[in-house]
Amino acid sequence: MLNECFIVGGGPSLLGFDFSLLSGKDVIVVNKAVEDYPQANYFITVDYTFLRKIRPDLLKTVSASKVFIACLHLPYMVERDGRIIDTRYNLIYDLSDFDVVIKSRRADGFGFKFSDFRNGYNSGYCALQLALILGYKRIYLLGFDLIVQYGQPRSFTHYHNGYGQNIKKFEKKLDLYYTCFLEGLTQLKDTGIEVISCSLISRLNDIIPFEEVFKL
Repeated sequence: MLNECFIVGGGPSLLGFDFSLLSGKDVIVVNKAVEDYPQANYFITVDYTFLRKIRPDLLKTVSASKVFIACLHLPYMVERDGRIIDTRYNLIYDLSDFDVVIKSRRADGFGFKFSDFRNGYNSGYCALQLALILGYKRIYLLGFDLIVQYGQPRSFTHYHNGYGQNIKKFEKKLDLYYTCFLEGLTQLKDTGIEVISCSLISRLNDIIPFEEVFKL
């Protein structure tokens, strides 16, 4: 369908997902999902440390347009002489592998132009913000669970094993992310833009409709 896209996050509901089902669709992948679907239209991240969690040559080989979001509203993030710097560690970001660097100066709500890009403190939110600015009117969210899936022999924060997580600390982050999504998605009501959850276990299902587009 014209003007629809699929955004792939990292939630545990994507365990075992067949990424080939996305073939022929407009797709935005978030963080490590780029490893599983490198042929996406867009790859986006707000997390510079993510670059240490993938193989060094990955971003040079993927066909997706690569987008980095610099959260300049954070007190420790600054721009000097065209470079993004984390002043906590005097770390100058090397963003040479990215096609686009977007400067975001607000976390709350959604904007509708690149100069008003909102970030929600997380990469998944940034992917949804990107889809809105690109003009998509029907947006499917895959792996946007915002939960930890507890179980034995292990619990899952993501569908992959790519991150070492302190689960309790991660859950607190998820609460912050949920608050941002609640505000932003509420703002989208009555705009004619449809945002649809494809995850049966997502916390977002009490805000937006769930649709079983794929068997997850």
